[in-house]
Amino acid sequence: MIDGSAFGESGYAITRDMRRLHYVTAGSGRPLVIFEAGGNGSRTTWGLVQGKLASETGTLAYDRAGFGRSEPDAAPRKLGRIVDDLEDLVDSVDAKRCVLVGHSLGGPICRSFAYRRPELVAGLVLVDQAAEDCDFYYTQAFDKLGALSHTLFTVPMAKLGILGMLTTRSLYKDFPVDMIKEIRAEEFSAAALRAHRSETRHLAESFRSLRSAGDKNSLPDVPVTLISGITGRGRSSGMWAETSASHQRLARSLPQGRHVWAEGSGHMVPMEAPDVVVKEVRNVLKSL
Repeated sequence: MIDGSAFGESGYAITRDMRRLHYVTAGSGRPLVIFEAGGNGSRTTWGLVQGKLASETGTLAYDRAGFGRSEPDAAPRKLGRIVDDLEDLVDSVDAKRCVLVGHSLGGPICRSFAYRRPELVAGLVLVDQAAEDCDFYYTQAFDKLGALSHTLFTVPMAKLGILGMLTTRSLYKDFPVDMIKEIRAEEFSAAALRAHRSETRHLAESFRSLRSAGDKNSLPDVPVTLISGITGRGRSSGMWAETSASHQRLARSLPQGRHVWAEGSGHMVPMEAPDVVVKEVRNVLKSL
């Protein structure tokens, strides 16, 4: 039985090792726009974006393994493994050529898929994406800070129900009530926290592999838009400035590359400036 969702019509894809991946669809038509969430995100990331594009074409957002309503994965969640799941999903729904929209960690996932299956990618919109050419991802301090934050802050706050309450009051404040109910019920579950830690545990190794793959491969010659958040503490220096500079370099290097600043938004562009994402996806669709 498939449960209903406020985010769209629910469905399940079966992975090559027989796990179920939950997804929601809205709209109809081609190309299919497929949304990939960032770290610790799920289909809920796109609640303010997906519906606005559904009047123009088919859209799909999904929960990676262990998040939302998708079954967990016992294997290490390295980048290649995550892309295997995305590939299985795309094949399962017979997406053919699709437009991939990835936020944060979702950006490298989408680009990795484009390296692997370029014939299936009609365009890319990379929303404040994580960038493997930024050196800070490979430092011990970055890894230890993530693990410490997960152990001392994220897990205890989630268990007490405080994290869900605070997040939905701030980050999801513009979401409809029925969506917020789903977010609170699923977003900060024990399974989701385990899945997030499994992905981040292998982040440096995954990014090294992607960096090497990027040296040997190129993205398909399709429209590629990179969106960078612009507001928030530290955006003019440090890791965020390094990340934004990477976005601009990649856009300049691509035949159909484009860079856009998300005015009024920090990293969480799909929630803070959803209309920027909608506009740029529409621009890619119009160019096809």
